[in-house]
Amino acid sequence: MKKKIAIITNVPSPYRVDFFYYLQTHYEDYEFSIIYYCNDNMSRQWKADEDRILNSYYVPSKTIRIKKRFDDHFISFPVGVGRLLTKLAPDAVVAMEYSPAILQAMHWCQKHKIPYVSWTDGTINSEKNIGRLQKLSRRYIFKRADAFIGSSHAAMENQLRYGALKEHCHISMLTVDLDKYYINDRNGYPDKLLYVGSLIERKGVDLLFNALAQCNNTNITLVIVGDGKEKENLIKLAKQLGIIDRIDFRGFLAGDELRQCYRDAGAFVLPTREDCFGLVLVEAMCAGLAIIASKYSDGAAETVTDGKNGYIVDPYDAKEFARAIDAVFAVDDTAQARQQLGAASFKATDKFRFENVALGYLDAIEDALGAKGCRKH
Repeated sequence: MKKKIAIITNVPSPYRVDFFYYLQTHYEDYEFSIIYYCNDNMSRQWKADEDRILNSYYVPSKTIRIKKRFDDHFISFPVGVGRLLTKLAPDAVVAMEYSPAILQAMHWCQKHKIPYVSWTDGTINSEKNIGRLQKLSRRYIFKRADAFIGSSHAAMENQLRYGALKEHCHISMLTVDLDKYYINDRNGYPDKLLYVGSLIERKGVDLLFNALAQCNNTNITLVIVGDGKEKENLIKLAKQLGIIDRIDFRGFLAGDELRQCYRDAGAFVLPTREDCFGLVLVEAMCAGLAIIASKYSDGAAETVTDGKNGYIVDPYDAKEFARAIDAVFAVDDTAQARQQLGAASFKATDKFRFENVALGYLDAIEDALGAKGCRKH
């Protein structure tokens, strides 16, 4: 008999939908139902592949938006989480983060004595400014959860901080469908540094501009894919620094247009002030690119081996940041360094494949159920 697993998360983001689809189509011992409690894209411009949204349910909810300095915060108040869980009658529940919907799911599991798995992307760094009520909700859930899934080692460290027992903590890396991003036909490794992401203060593009202005190699073109409320401020800063002619603003791109940017780039940069992971780092690895990543991206430790496939930098230190860019784009190197670093990135993608990421996920479910092992087709 199949084990019925209910997974609860906020929105059908493409990378989650792809992973859920993999679970639903590759493991015959489980029947996965997905519950979304906020059926909007929270101002994001991407959309999931509708053909991959299987056995999914949407709970009506009211979402409020709280404006913050770095990034707006959304809180959804759903109706009917318990009723839906009663209808689905799962053998275990896996719930993402600590929202009101998740607290409802926790209460339902407690009442019906159903194993509960707490799943998070959050890290000590990304949650350093959360409020007292948010901390209380985490401790409340952690005392009652049967197992834990962290999307990185940094996420697991955060779970341990709130009282999770290490023997019940499991790693299931945050990832994308790598096959959508693998690029084997590169257009060489030109003097193009690629950034993909929102143009908001949190992403640190202004810090990148400060570093680029201090680089020895003045032939580097910075290609920026993305849009956001900081664009005009960034254009002004680039003019002040005298680098506006070296920056190519492409706007928001997706699909083949985005793939072409990865194909045409010589290296990739993520200068963020704060990110619980940074999935673009995995995308850049699939494109065979050297990576220059901020130490405030908690995915950097999972994706970058310093000096082997890129560099981890403090983006607030413009000189250090510039040295890393110059190391990748050495004037007399003719792209050899970028090619070697990029090859190492491409080779290191294996641990982010769904078949490897799913192991920790299923181990956590089996841990909560009080058993071990899983069987794949």
